[in-house]
Amino acid sequence: MRILLCKGQFMGPISGSDETLVTYATQLQSAGEQPTVLLMFPPAPDDQYYVRLKEAGVPVHTIASTRMHSSLNRGRKLAAGLLRTFPASRRLVRGRAQQLSTRVADRYFKECCDYFSQCRADVVHVMTPDPSAMVMIRAAHESSIPVLYHELGMPYHPPAFASYYKQFVSALPFCSEVAALSPSLIQECLEQLPYRRPISVLPVIAEDLFDARDSEAKLTDRVTFGFAARVERLKGPHVLVESFAVVASRFRNSFLRVAGVGTQLQRAVRQAEAAGIARRCDFPGAYTKVEEKRAFMQSLDVFVLPSLTEGTPNGIVEAMACGLPVIASAVGGVTDMITRETGLLVPPGEPAALANAMALLAGDRALRERMGRAGRLRYEEVFSPQSVLPLMLNTYRRVAASRHPRSAGVALNFRADVHPWSSSAALLVH
Repeated sequence: MRILLCKGQFMGPISGSDETLVTYATQLQSAGEQPTVLLMFPPAPDDQYYVRLKEAGVPVHTIASTRMHSSLNRGRKLAAGLLRTFPASRRLVRGRAQQLSTRVADRYFKECCDYFSQCRADVVHVMTPDPSAMVMIRAAHESSIPVLYHELGMPYHPPAFASYYKQFVSALPFCSEVAALSPSLIQECLEQLPYRRPISVLPVIAEDLFDARDSEAKLTDRVTFGFAARVERLKGPHVLVESFAVVASRFRNSFLRVAGVGTQLQRAVRQAEAAGIARRCDFPGAYTKVEEKRAFMQSLDVFVLPSLTEGTPNGIVEAMACGLPVIASAVGGVTDMITRETGLLVPPGEPAALANAMALLAGDRALRERMGRAGRLRYEEVFSPQSVLPLMLNTYRRVAASRHPRSAGVALNFRADVHPWSSSAALLVH
């Protein structure tokens, strides 16, 4: 199938939506399909996600000029500087930024229509609710190409970006189908989005990072907790460091590794210094290559993600792929990901509860290993390419047939049992 994966731009250096798009594209390419990535604005030549697509042989096309991308980057840096200097201006700055990005994206509607008219795609798969996605959805609809919109988080979350959703929902009637990342997030979409048709499930995919030799080589006299995400307030790094300080006082063989960059990184470092645990904390920055990701995950004994809001984080899936137990906040789609066998769920924003969960795993190696094995099986059943790709192709065929039921090469023998979450999803059946 000719599949067009669309997004406004890459948001690196750490972006869950970018990771999801790139993994979908590279796995589809490996499976012998014909994916192409279309961005409204061109990426930097050294952008990690762009480099991965090039290395995999996935074509990447853009609509806007490099000059426009440079101008937007300058504007984004200016807005970030204003937010740091004048935090109280957050709503005003974001409102102006949204108005500007909407005007800029609207200017490329004709160019998008021209591209879609020539690309001959069977289906357009759009991610992220921003002005560029709105334009791409309308342009694809105008060109009679069926559109799948994929909600990669929780609608209207984080709350600061609710205004983007209020604007974006006007494009939903032009979509042939809407998908969410997990059963719980389907329910959120049904409740929050003005979309009156059933919503399907399409989970994230993670590459298989497990290496048994690395697992066997782990040190056995220490317990290393790890975090990998943007180091921003909503990911809970301040909660993690506070909780680890409690665990470190009880378990002298415990350590913490925080991979990522963000506005809260220096605060987390200072917090560790103030708590007297800096020597047992490592802040290696963001990894940009799959090999670095694998090495980081294999250095851990427990993965921790105390987010205040989430969809279905790639980091949790990658940790389970490496056979790690997971401790995470019971928010968003995380409650669908982690079972009692694979990890521990804690209330968001409660350091004491997180510290208790970390201490439980720090003191019980057998429990860690048992949960890690169960997590690996959970990955294979729910998030591996072998599990998700059949569901993806089933979804694409269904969406393509919604507009072109007699199109050549589009199979109509849809199955509803291709994934463990299919039966709990509000699947469209044609």
